[in-house]
Amino acid sequence: MSGFSGINQFGSLTTQSGQRLTFKDFDKDGDGKITQEEYDTVMNEMKLDSVELSSVDKNSDKEISEDEFAQWEQKIQMQDKVNALAGTINKDFAGKSEYISQVTAELKDCIDEFANDYQGDISKMAQHFTESNYLQAQYQYIKTKILRNTPDTIKSNVLDEIYTDLTAPTVDSREESGESMPADTAKRIAKELEAEADKFIKAYKGENLQTDLKAHLEEYMNKSDAEKLKDAADAFNTGANSFGAMIDNGADLKQLKEYAKEFLLAALDKGVTVKLGGTAIKTEAAITTALKKFSDGDELKAAMEEVIAGLNTETLKNTLIKEEEIKAQEAADKAFTDIKGDAYKVDPSLIDYSSIDGYFNNGEIYERGKGWGGSRDKAYAKGQEVLNNSNLKSQMKAQIESMLEAKGIPFEKIETVFENIYNQSVADTLNAEGMITGRGARGLSKKGKAYINIKNMVDSFVNTFNTNIAKAIDEMNASDKDMDTIDLDYTQAGKDENGNPITQDGVDISTLYASGKTLTTKKKGEDYYVSLAEKMIDNMKSQLLKKAKAMCDSNGVTFDNKVFDTMFNNAKSIAINKGVTGVNAEGASVSFGGIAAGTGAGVAGGVAHAAITVAAAKAGGLAGSFGGPAGIAIGAGIGAIVGGIASLFGSGNHSSCTLDTKTLLDTLTNEFKTNYTAWVEAEAAEAKNKK
Repeated sequence: MSGFSGINQFGSLTTQSGQRLTFKDFDKDGDGKITQEEYDTVMNEMKLDSVELSSVDKNSDKEISEDEFAQWEQKIQMQDKVNALAGTINKDFAGKSEYISQVTAELKDCIDEFANDYQGDISKMAQHFTESNYLQAQYQYIKTKILRNTPDTIKSNVLDEIYTDLTAPTVDSREESGESMPADTAKRIAKELEAEADKFIKAYKGENLQTDLKAHLEEYMNKSDAEKLKDAADAFNTGANSFGAMIDNGADLKQLKEYAKEFLLAALDKGVTVKLGGTAIKTEAAITTALKKFSDGDELKAAMEEVIAGLNTETLKNTLIKEEEIKAQEAADKAFTDIKGDAYKVDPSLIDYSSIDGYFNNGEIYERGKGWGGSRDKAYAKGQEVLNNSNLKSQMKAQIESMLEAKGIPFEKIETVFENIYNQSVADTLNAEGMITGRGARGLSKKGKAYINIKNMVDSFVNTFNTNIAKAIDEMNASDKDMDTIDLDYTQAGKDENGNPITQDGVDISTLYASGKTLTTKKKGEDYYVSLAEKMIDNMKSQLLKKAKAMCDSNGVTFDNKVFDTMFNNAKSIAINKGVTGVNAEGASVSFGGIAAGTGAGVAGGVAHAAITVAAAKAGGLAGSFGGPAGIAIGAGIGAIVGGIASLFGSGNHSSCTLDTKTLLDTLTNEFKTNYTAWVEAEAAEAKNKK
C-alpha cells in the first residue's frame, strides 16, 4: 500500500447512477427482513461493493432488520467521513507507507467502537460522529501512537538523550569554567552517533528498539574497544591456551579457528573493526577470508594475540574529543602563523596615559645615589616601576587580545611571548643610549645624579615593544624547523615541584627574570647561589626538552636523549659560570661551572664523536679537542668544578656571591639553542646525504 486510499469495510448503498438504496429496495417480499439471498441479489444487480452480512447482522440471526439496516447506513456515512481524511493521512505518513495498513485498521475499529457505544437516535449517529470531534481526536491519537514507535522517531528520541548526556559538561575544566563542549566536537559526536544508530537499526531483530538502541549507543561511546571485547578476548585466550605446548595443524587448528571466529563475530556485533592477517574484519565473509590464510596454529594464535593486544583502551567519546582538539589546535596554529608581526603592534594613540604621573607635564625621574653607577641603578629601578604600570600594560595587552579574538585565536597562544617581549622591551628602553642621563659625584660629595624624561621613556618603550614583538612573531612563524625560545616561561625557573614560587632571602625567585634584579649576599661564601642556580636551570629542562623533540620531529631527525642531556649540561655549566659570580675571603673574584676546554664536553653518554664534530663545526661552539673518544664526562659536572674552586679559595667573612637570573637563563637558552640547532642541522644533512 503506497498511501491511504480509504476504507470499504461497510460497502456502499449508492448505485453508479447515483441512486441511494433503501431498506425496501432490499426487502423484496416486504416481510420487514433482508435475507442473505435478497441482499446478494440486489448487490449483484446494482454492482455494488458487498460486505459480509455478518458485519451488518448485529444479532447474528442471518437476517438484517430495519434497525440494523439503519445502523449500516450510518456506518457507511461514517466511513465516508474517514475517507475524507485521505489527504491528511497521506501527508502525515509520507515516506512511511508501511504504517498505512495499521492506520486503516485502527480507523475501521474506530467506527465500530463508536457505533457500539452509541445510545442516541440511530439516524443521527454519523452526524454526531463528525460533530463531536470524535473522529479527529481518535485520528490524532492513532497517528501519535504509531509515529512514536517508528524506528525513526525512536532513533531521534534516543539520539537526543544520548547526545545531551555525552556533550554535557563533566567534572573537568569545562564545568568549572561554565564552558560547553566545542561545537565542532559536539557535531562530530552527533555524526558518529547517528551513523551507528542507523547501522544498529538496520540489523535489529529484537522487540524493544528504544531500550536496546540506547544501551548499544551508551556502550559504543563510553566503553573502549578493549572493554567491549573483554569477555570475548578472555574466552579466546582460555580456548587457545587449552591446547598445551603445541597446536597441531589438524583438529587443534580447526578448533582454534572456531575460537577466533567467535571473537571476531563479537567484534562485529560490538561495532569494533579489527584487522587479522592484513584483512579488515567488517563482515562475516571477511572473517572466513582472514581465517583461510592461516595454516599454522601457532601463527594464528600469535596473530589473534596481537589483535587483542592492539585493541583501543580509550573510549570513543574521548578519542573523538582528542581528535577534535588536535584539529582545533592545528587550525589555531595555522591561523596564528598566518598573522604578520606588524598586526601585533599596539596603537599609541589609543593608549590612555593619564595614569602615568609626569607624562603630560614634562615630568622627570630624578634619583641620587652613590656615584654615577648608584644613581643610574636607582633611576633604572624607578623607570622599571613606571613602565610596569598595570594600567599601561593591560591596555597594550587588550589591543592585542582584541586583534587575536577577531581572528578566533585565544590570547593564551602568545601570553608568554607578550610577557617576555614586554619585559625585554623595558630593559631595551632603559638601556638605550641617552635614556638615562646625569653625572657622578663632584667635589667631596659621594652622590651622583640621574634623570629620565618620563614621556620620552614611555613613548620610546611603546615603539620598542612594537618593534620587538613584530620581529619575534615573524621569527616564530618563519619556520617550524627551528627552535624558538621567546615563548619560554621563565617564571618556572623560580618555582618548586608544586608550582609555588621559591623564596630566597625574602625574594620571590620567579619574578627575578622579568625584573632583571640580581641577588647579592655577603659572608656566606662565593658559591652561595650555585645550588639555587642549578635548581632554576633544572626547572627549565622540561620546556627545552619539549622544544628539542619538536625540532627533531620537524626536521626528520631521531631524538637522542643522550645528546640532549650532554648539550643541556654543557649549557648549564656555562650559564652558571656567567650568572653566578663571587668573591672569596681573600678577595679573589671567581666564577662557577665553567667547562674545561671550552664547550668540548663531548660524548660522555655515547654521542657519536663524528656527529658532535660536525655540529661543532657548524655552530662554532663545540670547537676544541675532545678528551678521547668519549670526550670529557660531565659526570659530577658543576658540583665537581664548584667543589674544586671552593676548596681552593674557601669562604670567609668577607666573601660575597651574586646571582644574575637574567644572565643565567639567557645564557642557558642561547647556548643550548645554538649547539642543539647545529646538531639537528648536521643530523638532517647527514640523513639527506645518505639518500
